[in-house]
Amino acid sequence: MKKIWIGIIIVGAAVLFIGLNLYRSVQTSGGAETAVQTVQLEEKEISSEVMVPGTLKFANEQYNYFEPEKGEIADIKVKEGDKVKKGDVLFTYANEEIRLEKEQNALSIQSKELQLEQVKRKISSLKSKEDELKAELGAEKAKRQMDDERSQLEMEEKSLQLELKQADLQKETLEKKSATLQVKSGIDGTVITVDKQAAAKQSDIQKPVIHIGNEDKLVVKGMLSEYDTLKVKKGQNVTITSDVIQNKEWRGRISQVGLVPEEETSAGAAGGKEQAVQYPFEVKIKGERPKAKPGFNMILKIQTDKRIIQALPEDAVKQDDDQSYVYAVRDGKAKRINVKTGEKADGAVEITGGLTNKDQVIVNPAEDMKSGTEVKLQ
Repeated sequence: MKKIWIGIIIVGAAVLFIGLNLYRSVQTSGGAETAVQTVQLEEKEISSEVMVPGTLKFANEQYNYFEPEKGEIADIKVKEGDKVKKGDVLFTYANEEIRLEKEQNALSIQSKELQLEQVKRKISSLKSKEDELKAELGAEKAKRQMDDERSQLEMEEKSLQLELKQADLQKETLEKKSATLQVKSGIDGTVITVDKQAAAKQSDIQKPVIHIGNEDKLVVKGMLSEYDTLKVKKGQNVTITSDVIQNKEWRGRISQVGLVPEEETSAGAAGGKEQAVQYPFEVKIKGERPKAKPGFNMILKIQTDKRIIQALPEDAVKQDDDQSYVYAVRDGKAKRINVKTGEKADGAVEITGGLTNKDQVIVNPAEDMKSGTEVKLQ
């Protein structure tokens, strides 16, 4: 039995040896060809992307802070969740100084009007008084005396009219001051927060008495580095995603890019402080808006430079250390050609040198493919 197994092994080895030699002979003689698929350089539109974080915020919002120069807060007329229209009164101030000035002004106007009325009555009575004086002093003396008195009364009347006009102007000024004691909404929206104690809180960071936002209009705001701000421009398209709301994306467009940076202080390597220059930008959401609340963190992919490139599929381009290369079909054989590459986008690689539009490039070449391998097109 043992001899039989030894014989089988010897025969099998001989068959394998003969088969390998036949395969090598066929390969050497060029009898076997590798079937391949090819592509040519193709024009493709690509756009570079800048990925930055952003925060979902109200497009329109209003913060009303306590202004101590206006007095004390007298009455808050809204509560959180209330819908308000532009022009609605949110809260009012009580200002004792303005109140006293208005009372004094009203008394002054009333006094001037009474004095003016009295002078007018005196002027009206001059005719009858002149007739009485004619009987006593004669016509000429009576007329002279009445002319002097009339001139004096008319001068007094003009003076009172000027004083009354000044008092009316002061009244208008006080009315304008008084109107500022009513704090109104500048937008349509919803009352987000009401802090009745904001005026009493002592803090370096002042909190608003009332915060209003328009929940129907949301934007995404973020910051750009000096490098990225050179590439990002108004009108560029943006893809918006969120780690919280997965498998969803929204579309937007750059609506604003700040011309002036906002400087943020950060700790330096040596323990000091250095300025990180950041430029604010805003994205207007197009179409369906995220079902998220203001304050949510969003991920923004900004499409920057859009251009036409000559490209190949990624699986046609191979890498040998730092050198990119492809296999092209030349005279029925594969030939390795080193190429220069640019950007990658959507499964394609930009080819900037090494090929012509007529070259047939092998897609997904075998790992053992070499220059000189005979190939046939599928």
